[in-house]
Order: sequence, then structure tokens, then C-alpha cells
Amino acid sequence: MNLKNTSDSYGFISKNFHWILAILLLSNFFLGFIMVELERGPLKSSIYGFHKSAGILLLILIILRLFWRSINITPIPVANNKLLNRLAKSVHLFFYFVVFMITLSGWTYSTARVGPVEVFGLFYMPAIVGINDQVGRIAKEIHIYSVYIFIAFVILHVLASIYHHFFLKDRTLKRMWY
Repeated sequence: MNLKNTSDSYGFISKNFHWILAILLLSNFFLGFIMVELERGPLKSSIYGFHKSAGILLLILIILRLFWRSINITPIPVANNKLLNRLAKSVHLFFYFVVFMITLSGWTYSTARVGPVEVFGLFYMPAIVGINDQVGRIAKEIHIYSVYIFIAFVILHVLASIYHHFFLKDRTLKRMWY
């Protein structure tokens, strides 16, 4: 398996970025959904800390993925349908945008409420805003709505993969699998 992409397939590094980000994003979504329902206490605080750390890790990974994408070729689309290809490209670009919205609004929300974000007990990400309840409320709303928009697009992405695999019977899904 190639480390880099080829004109007809994604390389090992691109595949790993895709699946690691997918697992981390979905896990952090479910963790966020669960943590807001917990009673105040050490468990909730620990989960919030992990959720914030994972969010910063996601931000770092998405930046690295975009860098990798910029120095790598993109495989030629399998489908000959220009509309589907344009739609796929738009959805992928939107994924990057919304992940930035999710991570940056979460970081903003956290710093507007409590200051710098501790990342897995290793270092602190600086506060990007001062303590401010109004900014915190706005950032929280952006964070929540961005996550739900992202989940809707994940569902669209999965359905499109299934459509390509089972109905069009092309290699789109296989190219991103190992």
C-alpha cells in the first residue's frame, strides 16, 4: 500500500487521517451528548476535560490533514457524473469548514467561561477570548448547531458511500478502505 495518494486511490496516510478523524469526531460528539446529561461532579469534570482535549487534538489533526492534502494529489473521481463530483467536492470542503467551526467555537466557549484549555494534562492552549458570558453563550450556540449540521452531513456522506458501493457499484468506497 502506498503512503501517498495515486491517481486512482488514496494512500495509507490519507486513509488513516480519514478514519482516525471520523472515529474521533463521532466519539467526541457522543461524549459531548452524554456529558451534558451528567450531574455535576468529578466524572462530569473529567469528561469535559477529555472532550476539550479531544477537540484540540481534532483541530491539530484537521490542520495536518489539510497540509497533507495540499502536498498530495487527489485521486481522479470514479464517477463520470459532473454534478455528483461537484457535490462530493462541496461536501468535503464543507466538512473542513464545519470541523473548524466546531473546534474553534468549542475552544472559544471554553476560554470565555474558564480561560486556557488544558490538553490531556500535557499543555495549555491559550485563551482566544477573555472571560465573557455573552461571548461564551454565542460560542456555545455556534458549537452545538455546528455539531448537528456536521452530523447531518456525515449521514449524507455515509448514504452517498452506500449509494456508490451498492447502486453504482463503483470503487469510491473501496478507495478509502484498506
